Amino acid sequence: MNWLLLLRFLHILSAIAFVGGVFARQFVRSLASSVQDIHHFVALSQGAGIIERFMVIPGSLAVFIIGIIFALPLHAPILGFLQGASQNWLLLANVLLLFDILIVPFIFIPRGKQFEMLLSQSLARGEITPELRAALGDPVVRMAHWYEMASLVVIVALMVFKPF
Repeated sequence: MNWLLLLRFLHILSAIAFVGGVFARQFVRSLASSVQDIHHFVALSQGAGIIERFMVIPGSLAVFIIGIIFALPLHAPILGFLQGASQNWLLLANVLLLFDILIVPFIFIPRGKQFEMLLSQSLARGEITPELRAALGDPVVRMAHWYEMASLVVIVALMVFKPF
């Protein structure tokens, strides 16, 4: 078996885990936002966390690492015009992925810590508090998740169609 073919397979498999995990996590989070019982909410939040830990995080790391390993022997235009290449689709995909990576430490981690604190307080009170509901509707987090999903759709389209 050709090792480049194996790398391509692993890259696609990791992309499936990453993209599928992001959309599955968001589906579970949307279900959680509509429940009224704190215990159901906690169960769904934990489910979203499991998807994050076992699909999104390892999938994103694998896509990045395997993608670079796969691109190097092919002399793929990872940096597009910055490296003198005539194709720039991979550069755009990398920029979008970089922004996906950057929203984690700047938005998801700090706001996730605040959310966990509010979740603990709600669980202690035995109800979903107004503060927790407000955190669920955080417009910054919502926009970051929408960006994440949209950018992944664009990245997959760029990988398939290689338009420019």
